[in-house]
Amino acid sequence: MGRAKTTLHCGVWAKVQNAKLGGIMIIRPAGIYIENDKLLTMRYQYSGKDRYNLPGGNHEDGEEIRAVLAREFTEELCVEVTVGDLLFTAETLVEGREVLHLLFDITSIIGVPTINIKETTAIELVWLGEKSLLNASLYPAIGENLARLISVSKPTNTHLGRIHQEWIA
Repeated sequence: MGRAKTTLHCGVWAKVQNAKLGGIMIIRPAGIYIENDKLLTMRYQYSGKDRYNLPGGNHEDGEEIRAVLAREFTEELCVEVTVGDLLFTAETLVEGREVLHLLFDITSIIGVPTINIKETTAIELVWLGEKSLLNASLYPAIGENLARLISVSKPTNTHLGRIHQEWIA
């Protein structure tokens, strides 16, 4: 049995049905913004553990992928952004939830990023440096690649494949 028909919403927030596995793949765009050799993250807490997410989020019907990211930054962080090139793709599979992460370069921000508590459950914004990225619990879990991006400034491997992601409920 092969793949079932793929349902794409404007090629963005795709729910890809796999007839064999019966699962759905979610496509999640996220932004990589580095300033003064530090990466902008949003700190969440699950079951008493910190998790640092790259800002990003969910597609609404009819949105183009970069527009999703720009809207999420505006809603959750109260800033306007310029979304640049796709830097990385990575896949996670945790507890049956399969996610394809599309990680874009955020080339500029207008305003000062501030958590909008009406739009996110994030506790605070945290700027993580190269060394912190190697030890932090990130979503997606690509700290090594992000640390290398800070030091080298150009990704050498853009598709990271399936990565191990610890799930915190």
